[in-house]
Amino acid sequence: MTSLALNVEIYRSLLTHLDSSKDEQVAFFFTAPEVGTHLKAIELYKVPAKGFDDQSPFYLALSDETRAYVFGRATELNGGLVEVHSHLHGPAGFSRTDLEGFEEWVPHVRWRLPDRPYVALVFAGREFDALVWNQGEEPDPLGEILIDGVRSESPTGLTHKSLAVDR
Repeated sequence: MTSLALNVEIYRSLLTHLDSSKDEQVAFFFTAPEVGTHLKAIELYKVPAKGFDDQSPFYLALSDETRAYVFGRATELNGGLVEVHSHLHGPAGFSRTDLEGFEEWVPHVRWRLPDRPYVALVFAGREFDALVWNQGEEPDPLGEILIDGVRSESPTGLTHKSLAVDR
C-alpha cells in the first residue's frame, strides 16, 4: 500500500494553510522522482487566494495559471503530484462533487504526468482521507502519512470503502 512521507515542518505548514479561512483551501505536494509505494514530499505549494477562479466554503475552482504552475513544477521535478484540500466539517471523506471532479481531473493529470502517481487528500480538521492513482484506472487507498519517519497518521478510508460498495 502506498505511503506518503513528510517532514514535520511541511506538515505543520500544510495544516496551518488548510485552517487559514472558512473557505476551502488547496495545497499541492510535489514528490521525489522515485516511483514506488513510498512517496516522499519534497516541496509544498500553498495555493494563494488569487490562485482560484472560484472559492467558497463548499466549492473551489483553480485558475488556469495555478493548474499550469502545478503541472509545470511537477514536470521540472520529475516527480508525482499530491493535491490536498480542506472541508469545514467531518468526517473526512471526499464529497460527491470531489468524486465527480476526479472523473475529469485525474485523466488530465495522468496525461500531463504519465507514469507518475497522483494522490488526493481531503482534510476535515486534523482528520483526513486519501486516494491514490498509480497505474490502474481505479484509485487505491493511501496507507499512511509518515511524519519524519516516526509518526504515522492513517486516513479514514471512508471514500474508498464507499467506492467499493458502489462498484
